[in-house]
Amino acid sequence: MTSPPLNFWNRWRKSFACLVGIVIVMLGFGKLPFPNGWAFVERVDREFGDWIIRRSEGPPEKADLVLLGIDEPSMALDGLDPAELSASPVLSMMRQRFPWDRRVWAAAIDRLAGAGAKLIVLDLIFAEASDAEADAELAAAIQRHPGKVLLASVFSPRGAGQGNEYMLTVPDERFLEAEPRLGYVNFYKDQIDGLERIARYTTTKGIENEGIRRSGEPEFRSLAAEVIQAMGAEVPSGDRELRFSGDKDTGAAEVYAPKSIYGIFADKEWKINYASGAFFHDKVVMIGPVAPRFQDIHSTPMGSITGPQLHLQAVACGLDKAFIRRSTNSWPAMVLLGLVALAWTRWVSRPLESVFGLMGIAVGVVGIAVWVGFVFSLLLSVSGGLLALVCGWAVAQSYEMVTERLEKLRLRRDFRRFVSRDVADAMIAQQDEWRETAAGVKRRVVVLFSDVRGFTERSELSDPGELVKQLNEYLTSMVAVIFRHGGTLDKFIGDAVMAHWGALGGGSDEDHARKAIYAARDMIAELSRLNATWQAAGKAPFEIGVGLHLGEAIAGEIGSPDRTEFGVIGDTVNLASRLEGLTKVFHSDVIFSDDVRHASGIVDGILELGLVRVKGRRNPVRLFGIGDEASVHEHLKTFARDANGVIVMSVK
Repeated sequence: MTSPPLNFWNRWRKSFACLVGIVIVMLGFGKLPFPNGWAFVERVDREFGDWIIRRSEGPPEKADLVLLGIDEPSMALDGLDPAELSASPVLSMMRQRFPWDRRVWAAAIDRLAGAGAKLIVLDLIFAEASDAEADAELAAAIQRHPGKVLLASVFSPRGAGQGNEYMLTVPDERFLEAEPRLGYVNFYKDQIDGLERIARYTTTKGIENEGIRRSGEPEFRSLAAEVIQAMGAEVPSGDRELRFSGDKDTGAAEVYAPKSIYGIFADKEWKINYASGAFFHDKVVMIGPVAPRFQDIHSTPMGSITGPQLHLQAVACGLDKAFIRRSTNSWPAMVLLGLVALAWTRWVSRPLESVFGLMGIAVGVVGIAVWVGFVFSLLLSVSGGLLALVCGWAVAQSYEMVTERLEKLRLRRDFRRFVSRDVADAMIAQQDEWRETAAGVKRRVVVLFSDVRGFTERSELSDPGELVKQLNEYLTSMVAVIFRHGGTLDKFIGDAVMAHWGALGGGSDEDHARKAIYAARDMIAELSRLNATWQAAGKAPFEIGVGLHLGEAIAGEIGSPDRTEFGVIGDTVNLASRLEGLTKVFHSDVIFSDDVRHASGIVDGILELGLVRVKGRRNPVRLFGIGDEASVHEHLKTFARDANGVIVMSVK
């Protein structure tokens, strides 16, 4: 009777294995022994979230945000008429090596402000003085259009030998006399994957240097935040993850695509492309570097874009409050899906249901995460949970597979004590085929009978213990020979052995017949070895005869509901038994029918015994044997024959 603790373990061992898998994930990817495991989970969550961002719709591109790019055409000016270049002082200055004379920017401010632009953003750092006259003209242009010019600043580390403290670098003081708008241009790479996805709309020196906001220190706004305020919208505070605009295939490179800045100074383009300036009316115009030589390229979840484009994306997201909220804590999903894995492995046991059901759960979790990301802009951290779900389930399934395999090995080992080992293997490993065979089928089989001659008389005279020991040694060796040649042990009948080939299906008559003959030969050879050993130990030897026949028989489980055996029955079995009985009469070790000889194709060492009328059969049977040729032929002369030369027998 199984003890209660063992019953409890049998019921819950799979769940315990699942729990081990979950704990491995939680510890292995959370704390120990893989210190970078958690970063792996976070990286997968980042990539999954970025996949959602790329396929969801960010804020639409805003028509009132315009980017004038300092691009290669503006720096080369190859497409303009030389006469027009010579006639325009600004274009002439733009032909010079970059950085251009600051009078170019003064002219751009005047031209755009005159066209009615709401705000002119210069994504350029004018931190140092240049030509005094040019600086004066730029400062004057800023003063002429108060509140319409936004200059860039940047948080950067102090110079060499002055520590790593970040300070705000602002434009030269002469440009600040008119108190223009001022915004920093910094963006920050994600420490996990290096992408830029977060806009820091407001900051302080404490945040930049220590990650904390000091009490009472002044707050600074980013370039995007200043644009948002100038457009009359509420400025977001702190760090916000952007829900980028763009296309899932082409990314964000075409959003806020730059227009060449030289076009506002070329009269033809100014009239045709910009309607003599009307195009810029009431718009925010950003001027910034976009040519590859500036290397102002930023990697984002929507692909690579230029710095000015990144600023405008931040502006658009700030205006529409299009931000991504990201769950960075993987523990809730791990715990929840870990519990799901425990329940699933506990209550679902069928393999296909378990596999496809788990796949359905995983797909459902991913689907929910995608839906939440699309609809609510909330990116759930699910990779750790899915890892716990799959790992817990996999460990539980692996444990069950191992225990089932061990159980099958144990059952096979136990079964082999009571049935032939190939029957035990079929019952365990090929259950569907076994059920069909066990129910009863007709098969062509080779049946082998082997019997010890004179065993009954010997049992009356020998020591029972010694005789049983000797018999068991004999039977062990004979069964080993049968198994070595692929035979099925049917049963022991006292000292007799019955075996067969083909009852479990598979193979051919030739294969079965050859294996049976080779098995019979090896049984005789093995007995010779045993007899030599026994005689040396002072024990009497055994003599056996082996009979073989090939034919149809009925195979199946035979017996009562309480006790059954797999075996074969029919005339083929009876004839094989009778042929074994004839071995003593013919002084032949092995006798088999012509059906066996013909199927096997073996001729070497085979003696033809002739046609024999066996008791119980109407027609004579042609028999063949294996034994001492002289002795067999000598005894053949003594047999009575009928008019047709058929040997007449009366032996069982």
